[in-house]
Amino acid sequence: MQPLSLVELNPTVNLPEDIARLSDVPATELSALQARADSAFATLSALNAVNPLLLLNGFSGIDYEELVDSLIKKHANHADLFDLCYAENLNHPQKPIWLKLKAGTGLVFCELVGQLLELSSRHLEAEHIVQRILKKQDNDPKVADYLSLLSQHVAAGQGFSHPVLINLMVHRHDNTMPIVHARQCTPEQLFGAVHVQTEQGSVFSHHHLLEPGLLHQANGGYLVLSINELLAQPSLWFKLKNALQTRQIEWSRPAEIATFYFQPEPTPLDIHLVLVGDRLAVAELSMLDHELDTLAFLRADIIPEWDLSQIFPHYLGFLSHLRHKHQLLDFDASAIARLCRYASKMTEHQHKVSLVETELVAIMQLADVAARREHSEEVSAAHLISAEQEQDYRLSYLLEQSDLGVRDGQYLLQTQGQTVGQINGLSVLQITGHPYDFGEPVRLTATVHLGDGDISDIERKSELAGHIHAKAMMIIQGYLANVFGAEHPSPLSATLVFEQSYHEIDGDSASLAGLCALLSALAKEPIYQHFAITGAVDQFGNVQPVGGVNEKIEGFYRLCKIQGLTGQQGVILPASNQLQLNLSDEVVEAITSGQFHIYPVAHVTQAIELLTGSVAGDVEQADTLFGRIRERLDDLNGHSIETSFLRRLFRR
Repeated sequence: MQPLSLVELNPTVNLPEDIARLSDVPATELSALQARADSAFATLSALNAVNPLLLLNGFSGIDYEELVDSLIKKHANHADLFDLCYAENLNHPQKPIWLKLKAGTGLVFCELVGQLLELSSRHLEAEHIVQRILKKQDNDPKVADYLSLLSQHVAAGQGFSHPVLINLMVHRHDNTMPIVHARQCTPEQLFGAVHVQTEQGSVFSHHHLLEPGLLHQANGGYLVLSINELLAQPSLWFKLKNALQTRQIEWSRPAEIATFYFQPEPTPLDIHLVLVGDRLAVAELSMLDHELDTLAFLRADIIPEWDLSQIFPHYLGFLSHLRHKHQLLDFDASAIARLCRYASKMTEHQHKVSLVETELVAIMQLADVAARREHSEEVSAAHLISAEQEQDYRLSYLLEQSDLGVRDGQYLLQTQGQTVGQINGLSVLQITGHPYDFGEPVRLTATVHLGDGDISDIERKSELAGHIHAKAMMIIQGYLANVFGAEHPSPLSATLVFEQSYHEIDGDSASLAGLCALLSALAKEPIYQHFAITGAVDQFGNVQPVGGVNEKIEGFYRLCKIQGLTGQQGVILPASNQLQLNLSDEVVEAITSGQFHIYPVAHVTQAIELLTGSVAGDVEQADTLFGRIRERLDDLNGHSIETSFLRRLFRR
């Protein structure tokens, strides 16, 4: 079997010939690459509904505010905007009332009401002032009622709770659609606050002690809220949900209000609500409120990656946008190709590139620093490589400590020679607080003995294995029973263990390694230790893909480098994982020079033939590995004479 060629190890990025640097590409915002979200906002703006809700399933690492703002500005084609003020209720002073004014007229309204009050208090004709106000407010009936009551109130010589009659809370300076982002908000910040004053032991409030909330500011437009804010304060969601359904904003009342009666009139609510969160946050909110699916019937996914089979320049435009947004040096063609390769590695797929802004900007900024340090006018691939190497160096302490055990001979791992029932598996370590995972080889050993055909998984019996690992071990037993125990039960039992493993393991990525170790022990056929292997299997021996293949390959390469590269060493992995390959420069160079190899396999027979150098064959072929296993089992079962007779009979 041939190892993978150089072109199969990393994604190929073919830049258009007319692009010499990133500034040659027109900037493209993330919203242009989010067709699903674009469709959702187009529908949201066209919905004939009161207080509609859009739920965006996103992911961490993107600029939600920029994305949402861009899509709203693209699709929002109408706005029911108004100025909002509160005034003293002249019939019930403890119940201030709201007045909706035409957008942009709030300041003039306050000025005219002041003139009206002055003329009325001097018993002068003020009808012309009233008419001016009503004309500007399109004869709004609530405004007319208030002005009529005000005139009567002044004529009767009655006083006011506050000398300034109007509290202008929301004033629209233009017709711009309000887009309000709620960040770390409290109930008071979201729904508005009722402040109080204390004088000589008495607690009181009035309409000028009302402070508008984010809902008031977003009225007529859009409110964007993170689901995590609602999960941190569940009562906030239920109060917001009530506001959407009742179409009014209830004021958030402080504890002091309980000592006296003060109840401002709820404000009418007309907003488009956008909730943003990752899938876990959405799931938690759904568990908190089972009515969420009904209320949030409009949903959309924000995609974290871009398929390179689509229009490639669009993605380059996104990178150009990030460069301009963060004021970085220009990137030349070599840097663009290297950056795309880095973005592809983030997705673990050769045909896709990442849209996660924070990670992309991080490496771009580090490369910018490297370029400026050399007084370069542009960022090149060399600067990106330097940035990656420096970052790896800063974060490699734990990796070096892991390798130290190999250097000191404390971990009994082999990369040369042959051993029966021993194989190099591959694992990925995830350390809390560490920004990325790294691969680490692990030694699996298998032994066989007389028994009832059971496979004893020491990890599971010692309660150091998870459910998926336990399932994988049962699949291995199913495969062995299917191939070798279809006619007679196996007289051999086996023991399988991850050597020098002292923490819990889970997953099925070691099932191919475990199965090959068992086949080696059953056939008494040694395994080449210069190989490491990863992959899952099914009951028919088909090899299935696993995660973390790049980290696993690089982990075994480090081990081989420590113990000495021989030119024979390499990794066996599922053929279906080939598109996930995106290896480090050092590993690629070793493969190019013939010092390291990657072998794809689709079936366990291909893997065991590579590992042992023997033909797997068939159980009916005595001179093959599977045939020797069948013959050994038959000998122990006492069926070898009967089997030989039947074989001779069928040959005739």
